[in-house]
Formats: sequence, structure tokens, C-alpha cells
Amino acid sequence: MTATQSHILVVDDAVANRLVLKRMLEAQGHAVTTADDGDAALALIQAQAFDLVLLDVMMPVMDGYEVLAALRERPDWHRLPVVVVSAINDVESVVRCVSLGAADYLFKPVNQTLLKARVDSCLARKRVHDSELAAALALEAAQRAKSEYVSLISHELNNPITAIRGYADLLLKSIGGTLDGPQLEGLQAISALSRLMGELLHDLSDLSRIEAGHLQLLPGAVTLHTIVETSILAVQSNIAAKGQRLMVMLPPGLPPLWADGVRVVQLLTNLLSNASKYTLPGGSIQLDVCQRDAAMVEIAVRDTGIGISAEDQPRLFERFFRVNDPAARGERGTGLGLHITRLLVEAHGGQIWFESQPGVGTTFYCTLPLMLQSETDAVRPQSSLPPGVFQNR
Repeated sequence: MTATQSHILVVDDAVANRLVLKRMLEAQGHAVTTADDGDAALALIQAQAFDLVLLDVMMPVMDGYEVLAALRERPDWHRLPVVVVSAINDVESVVRCVSLGAADYLFKPVNQTLLKARVDSCLARKRVHDSELAAALALEAAQRAKSEYVSLISHELNNPITAIRGYADLLLKSIGGTLDGPQLEGLQAISALSRLMGELLHDLSDLSRIEAGHLQLLPGAVTLHTIVETSILAVQSNIAAKGQRLMVMLPPGLPPLWADGVRVVQLLTNLLSNASKYTLPGGSIQLDVCQRDAAMVEIAVRDTGIGISAEDQPRLFERFFRVNDPAARGERGTGLGLHITRLLVEAHGGQIWFESQPGVGTTFYCTLPLMLQSETDAVRPQSSLPPGVFQNR
């Protein structure tokens, strides 16, 4: 078979029809195999690869409609194009065949010129589909290899970076003796930079798994109170260090989320940390939670920070993007936090967006799925947060 030759299966219970079609197709340069009923055709398709099937409708044992239905049921067969060739000349038959997945329909007796046009068109479409599938499979393999490589590198680098940060933190506690000014500044820089490197490796690992489709969500019923409480505890020290005020508006009685609790804490922590990072000391941050409808909850994180310029806003969720504001450039970051947050929100079937005004502040909004109230009764746990953090509506 030449590089441009296609392999076509002709299915017809009449010997004369099979012979005519076989000769026409071979004259066009195609390789042809024939079958006299639907059962034989499916056995051949199971055993070898074909580029196209020419299928009669009225056949004993298994007719053309049944063959089309069988091809559509198999994921590895439904891409195989089928041109129905039949003496049945009515709209109902054509519609039925097309609804069952037929790519085209020819009436008997077959015109050779029309047959060539229909066959060439179907084969051209199949070549495009095959090329797209091959490209998609190659991309998937490349993403899988990249994900494995990034995971390996992250694992190998994380251990020494953690050790460096640990030794620096020990020295900062004056365990090895009193530190002078330059030594203290140097160790503080080592600790901060090693922490940043650890965050970057963690973000790169998450991003690689998400893009390769390897990050599996483990959804379950999780209470919003638990999610909010855990997220606040993760960022509270940073907020306190800057003297910022945090207010939380969480109404009682909300249904639980149907989500991966670990990942929701991650994305909410990212939003709260981002708000604190770009809000000046003494500023305020507010976390609002409300039920939008029976299916979704809306979470808003508001800050009185530096805001985002109109120029930077369209690119805010891009990976590795850092805003051009000099005040923001002074804050360390990987440029991946908001990108990963968007991916995690969308992986849960939610949406994320924001409103911002330079010099006034920014509000990030996201929606997440709720579990139906009829399926479970949410029990609100006791808060272990400091007094005054929660303000119920």
C-alpha cells in the first residue's frame, strides 16, 4: 500500500454490487476488502484498520443500521467514517443513517464521479482528524513527561532547600552565637529566599500536574466554616505582622461545599495571602461568604491595598505574570499563585473574577459548588479562632 493509498471496506450482501464498487475504488488507487454482511464487517474492523467503510443498508443477519449503531458504541470505532450506499431513496432512511453516525449517503446505482468525490472528501476529513488526534496524543505525552520531570526535580531540590532554610532559621535564633548586623541580614535573606524557592517548587509541581491532567480532586462534603478557619490560620501571622484588620462575614446555616477541601483551602489561602501582601500596614481585609443559589456559593476577598492598574488587569491570571507597579514589585512571589488559583476554581466548576481600582483596593470573587441540603445536614464546628475574627450577618 502506498503512502497515499487508503484501505476501504465495502459491505454489501450482493456479489455484483461488491464487485462494481471494488473495481471503481481500485481504479482510484485504493486497497479494497469486502464483506457480505454486518457481522463479517465488524469482525474485519476488529481485526484490521480501515480508513473508510462503504455500507449497504438492507442486508441479512445484521443490517446497515445495526452496523452503524455498533460502530458508534465503540470509542475506538466511532471515528471510522462510513458512507452508506443504498437503493433506499427516501429522506427518512438518510436521516436515520446520519443520526447513527454516517458521514455521507449515496444512492444506487452509484455514479463513479460522485463516488470519487464523496470518498475523497471523507478520507480528507479523516486525515485531518487523525492528524489532530496524533498531535493531541503527542502533546499529552510531552505534558506527562514534563510533569514527571518537574516532580522529580522538585523532589530532589526541595530537601536541600528545606535544610538550608532550617539551618538559617536556627542560626537566626542565635544558637551558634550572637550575630552582628551584616550576619543577621545575610541569614534573613537566606531564609526568605529559600522559603521563596520552596514556594516556587511547590507551585511549579502543582501547575505541572494540573496542566498534564494529573491533579486529581477528591471531592466530598466540607463545611465552609472549616475551610475559612483553616485558611485564616494559614495567613494570620502575616496579617498580624503588618497590623492589618481582618473581618469575616460568614452567615450560619450554609450548606457544605462539595469540593476537595485541601484544594479549596489552598486557593482561599492564596487569595487571603495575596490581599495581605499588597495591602499596606494598618489596612483592612474582608472575607465575605454568601449563597448565590441552590448550587453555588460566592466567596469575596476584599482589600484596601494598592490596587491593579487597567494595563495589568487583563494579564493578572497569566502564569509568571507580575504587575508593573513599583509598590508590588517589592513583594516576593512566584507569579503563579493567581494562575493556579484560577485553575483550581475552574477545576471545581466555579468561576473567578475581580474588581480593582488603583490606590483604593481589589476584590476577588469566586464561586464554588454546594452540596444539596437534602443530601446532608451541615454541622457547624466550634471556632478556634481568636475572639472578634468572625462577624455573622
